[in-house]
Amino acid sequence: MRGRLIRIFPMYTHQPKRHPLNPKLRLHYEHTFHGAPVFQHPAAPLVTNYLETTWRVLHDALDARLRTLAIRLDLRFPQRMPAGPMHADNACLSRFFTALQRELKAAHTRYQPDLRYVWCREQNNSDKPHYHLLLLLNYDAFRLLGHFAPCADGQYHQPNLYHRCVRSWQDAIGMHGQSMQGLVNVAQDQLTRAYGVHRLDRGDIEAFRTVFCISSYLCKLYSKPVGTGVRGFGSSQ
Repeated sequence: MRGRLIRIFPMYTHQPKRHPLNPKLRLHYEHTFHGAPVFQHPAAPLVTNYLETTWRVLHDALDARLRTLAIRLDLRFPQRMPAGPMHADNACLSRFFTALQRELKAAHTRYQPDLRYVWCREQNNSDKPHYHLLLLLNYDAFRLLGHFAPCADGQYHQPNLYHRCVRSWQDAIGMHGQSMQGLVNVAQDQLTRAYGVHRLDRGDIEAFRTVFCISSYLCKLYSKPVGTGVRGFGSSQ
């Protein structure tokens, strides 16, 4: 499937409006969307449906809260883990979000975390998939991710948001805490190389454009499991 995507769209030599394996997916070749810049992968275009969903979720977060913490995370499986039934669907991602909701509740913040998210599943040269996430939280509840490093014993015991994310993925895939280093990655911006953690204020158009551009990476067609019966993109409602 991954090879077929590259052959169908070799450097955009032609531009079909819909994906040949799933005509419901509309394809986007421009470098902007609703006037905001987007990321374009050289091997395949973006998916308009995914861009629309990301745009909606971002606006929903800003409509609900004056300030939002936007975080780009990548979730991976250990390289030594053999491919198996866990990797055949997205049940582990559902477990991650359930565990993360528990972690956020356990933080006992003064304000509601109000978690929203966008996710995608991708698989390129590995025998296992990986996930890209955009997490959106009420900035009054969480303002920082906190330290990324594990504790002295290699575990992730700290109450900060990053350690909560690691523990949630640990629970989702059934790993020991000392095996989690490098599996929850805070993504870096493609151009600035800055870590993908941003504050969004309602009415700050430039900040919105920046976060949307970063998030559009999740909307690329390249390496998505289109036509395989496995969902490759989703969001909170």
